[in-house]
Amino acid sequence: MRRFFIYLFMHIKLVILLVFILINQKSSAQNIQIVKFDALKQCIYNKSDTVYVVNFFASWCKPCIQEMPEFLSFAIGIKNSKIKLVFVSVDFKKEQEKLLQIVQKFSLQNVYLLDETNANNWINKIDKKWSGAIPATLIVKKGKHNKFIADVISSQTLFKLIK
Repeated sequence: MRRFFIYLFMHIKLVILLVFILINQKSSAQNIQIVKFDALKQCIYNKSDTVYVVNFFASWCKPCIQEMPEFLSFAIGIKNSKIKLVFVSVDFKKEQEKLLQIVQKFSLQNVYLLDETNANNWINKIDKKWSGAIPATLIVKKGKHNKFIADVISSQTLFKLIK
């Protein structure tokens, strides 16, 4: 009888652990919104007084991942302000698992997965001079394109650009 209870307890513990893992994975996956470019454009090019700092990156891009701590440092400095940090992944939808790992590793918020198969349809709408190289950062103030940097960026530079 004692073996039965030990066996039962071990399985209940395993089930509880699995449920906990599934719940956490679901909430992390909800941090990533899959959008078309037009929906993203409406989100960041609105006429509010919020300044949008939009980072274009991919999970496979080493410079993009290396600059993430800079954005996290920047995020700490803009708490309780009218500045919103947005991450736009250009990963393919089928690579969502890699993206999810990056989101979890850096505890990213406001993450969008751009669901566009032809980058030529939207790259020039971000900036006419942009080749599509990442990492890239766009700053939007009062619904208008303000600054665009197609390179790795530091938190210090970000603070200077939003002034």
